[in-house]
Amino acid sequence: MKYLVATICMLMISTAGHAHNGEDPVRDLEKKRSYVLQYQKDFQVASSKTEKIKSIKRQVSTLRSTVLLLRNSLAKENSSVRASLSKHDLDYLAAMKNSLKDMQELLDQLEDTIEG
Repeated sequence: MKYLVATICMLMISTAGHAHNGEDPVRDLEKKRSYVLQYQKDFQVASSKTEKIKSIKRQVSTLRSTVLLLRNSLAKENSSVRASLSKHDLDYLAAMKNSLKDMQELLDQLEDTIEG
């Protein structure tokens, strides 16, 4: 359980200090989401605790990057948080919802790794 808390703290702290310089947040988010989904699949078939931890670390890094991308994109577009108001045809709230689902999956995997 202490590993779970430490990982969550690392995720939250690391979102405060990095920036993103991408040109197209829609494409970047799609790419990051595909990475996370692949890492989640990798976790499911991992045969050792080391492989599971590696998958979890990759997920944390990618999700951190996703949250930063969303934060920075929102800051650039001010209050344009829905696709109908966004110059990039991106629904930021839906993208954040997907990221939160991915984080929940990651937490479930962490719990499974710690208990296993």
